[in-house]
Amino acid sequence: GGTASAAVSYRISDSIDVQHTNIALLERENTNLDTQIKEIATLEADINVLQQRQNAVESLQAMRNLPVRMMSALVQSTPETVVLTTVTQVGNLLTVNGIAQSNAEVAAFLSNLDAMPERFVNPELVETVSSETGAKAVGARKALTFSIHVNLVTAAAPAAEKTK
Repeated sequence: GGTASAAVSYRISDSIDVQHTNIALLERENTNLDTQIKEIATLEADINVLQQRQNAVESLQAMRNLPVRMMSALVQSTPETVVLTTVTQVGNLLTVNGIAQSNAEVAAFLSNLDAMPERFVNPELVETVSSETGAKAVGARKALTFSIHVNLVTAAAPAAEKTK
């Protein structure tokens, strides 16, 4: 009986040693997996940063020609007898000040702006004032100074319309 008991005890001890070895192996693998998970999380964060940079660059590229296109459209919409004195942009709001010989010319300018929905939205006459200084500037007897607000179409809006 003693040898049988010693053999069983040896087998149990051997089995326990194998289990300890297996547990140590699993713990090492868990540590390796934890390290890999952290590396993946770091890579995902790097990917997000790079995607944000790419989006910023694409946005800047889309907007870089916007001022040129806006000025070109403004020139196209301005009647020949109208003189623009200042053009100011704050965000998407464009304020255009100028001199015209008549209310009809100012109305034509507003109508021309309204006819360019791909560039300008909601042109609005702020004021017109009779001006002797403006008359001298355009070489006329009578002139009006005017101020117009118009919203610019953002770069994203035409791109969205092109995809339709």
